[in-house]
Amino acid sequence: MSGGGGSEGGVSEGSVSEGGVSGGSPAGGLLYVPVRPNPAGAFAVRTARPGAGQRRVGLAFTAEGLLYAALGETQRWTRLSAPALRALLRPLGIDDVRLDPVYVGPQMPTADVLDYAPVLAEAERQTQWLPDEVW
Repeated sequence: MSGGGGSEGGVSEGSVSEGGVSGGSPAGGLLYVPVRPNPAGAFAVRTARPGAGQRRVGLAFTAEGLLYAALGETQRWTRLSAPALRALLRPLGIDDVRLDPVYVGPQMPTADVLDYAPVLAEAERQTQWLPDEVW
């Protein structure tokens, strides 16, 4: 277990294929995978929903900075290979892993973002996870 201290609307930039990472492998073939503590004191891989009513997906990042940008700097993480992550998710019925999602949190508003570009450029980026217990 490594990483910092202690959804809907996730956007997929890529996916983890059965054989590894599509679009190139991270250094050492290991991904940054967000985790959360469970009641037993161990850690569980975090999952998200790409939209309301959709099936859960796994999350993985090719760089620590990308994980923090999407989930915040307090998100805990561990390093796993793509096959190890898939093995952990398979018993949960999850076969889709989103690689380097840009945003993980509540569903994004549908307003035209370009209309608000000057306002958004100055805003501090905030992300939020809905508790896993909701799923």
